[in-house]
Amino acid sequence: MVIHAAHDDDIHPPRSGGTQRSFGLARGLARRHRVRALCVVPNRDRAPAEELAGGVELVRRRAWHTSLAWRLERWRLAPFFRVERGHRARAARYRAALGPGADVLSADLHLAALLDDAGVPLRVHTSQNVEYDRFVESAPRLLAGAGWAARLRELEQRTVARADLTIVCSDEDAARMRELYGVGAERLAVVPNGYDETALRPPRPDERARARAALGFAPDDYVVAFVGADWAPNRDALALLATRVMPALAAEGVRLLAVGGVSRALAGRREPWLRAVGEVSDLLPLLHAADAGANPVRAGGGSNVKVPAYLACGLAVVTTAFGLRGYAALAPLCTVTSEAGFADSLRARPRGFAVRGEAAPPALAEYAWGRLGERLGELYAERLGRTAAREAS
Repeated sequence: MVIHAAHDDDIHPPRSGGTQRSFGLARGLARRHRVRALCVVPNRDRAPAEELAGGVELVRRRAWHTSLAWRLERWRLAPFFRVERGHRARAARYRAALGPGADVLSADLHLAALLDDAGVPLRVHTSQNVEYDRFVESAPRLLAGAGWAARLRELEQRTVARADLTIVCSDEDAARMRELYGVGAERLAVVPNGYDETALRPPRPDERARARAALGFAPDDYVVAFVGADWAPNRDALALLATRVMPALAAEGVRLLAVGGVSRALAGRREPWLRAVGEVSDLLPLLHAADAGANPVRAGGGSNVKVPAYLACGLAVVTTAFGLRGYAALAPLCTVTSEAGFADSLRARPRGFAVRGEAAPPALAEYAWGRLGERLGELYAERLGRTAAREAS
């Protein structure tokens, strides 16, 4: 198969949960198929216009209006999703950049205008979240906010109606798509979030010791990692850890390692139990320093890619039930607790499979991006086969 994909961000290197998903699935698809991915990037982006990464043909096109949309949201005049209008005006250029001959064309919501191409046998909407719900829950305050929410709902509804198939992250998102937009179950498919099996693994004892020493952790400290981008549900979860959980545990040798853009929320804090690290290109040494991964998330859409990432590094995982959405098969590998019980769950110092000297649980391998991408390719082939059978009958 020839698979074309359109993304409204640079997916390589993947720096956020969304780009991890986009590139991870593309890399898995590229094991057996030709994958060409368009990345619409800001003018300031200096990555090459064309690049081969992980078997994926990356095609980058710069667009000035993405920066304008970002500024309008910062000025509280209009939401970022209005960038879709600029992408729609450039849709023909984007199709030309991808080239002809696609069997499958997938597009993120902001690039949904590309799905108007009726000449592609299978048109797919790739959904990271139910965007209407995410906007209502965490959008910045804007002029005419309720009106913008209605416009986003209309855009998402049109996109789901236009696509032959919509890919979502979880059963919960699939149910919400059916509820909001009346889309039939046969036009929805759940592909969960996963982890990068080429980059994440448990540490050797010497690696673990070096990683902990580099961050100033003592051998008997119990280190809890929280990894996240800077958006509202992660900020809320980190605030819960920093204001309610960690103060109750600080005297017991429990330490918090906050990693990623979300750690900016702790700027200026100097508690002895805290290590805050910003965005990093290599997450592995930081997770190698930890004993557990925390996910006290209470809101948001999609699912949290930090859960399989923690497990892939052999960590214990302590999470809320909400934070485990999309990962039912991984529930036996995690400690699931309430907000009120989070401190007690960490006080027990749960140990991951690596510390226990065990092999990785078989269920975890099914969440490797390569495997998930291969399964997505099988789904595309099945849908194309059905279409060809209908046309032949």
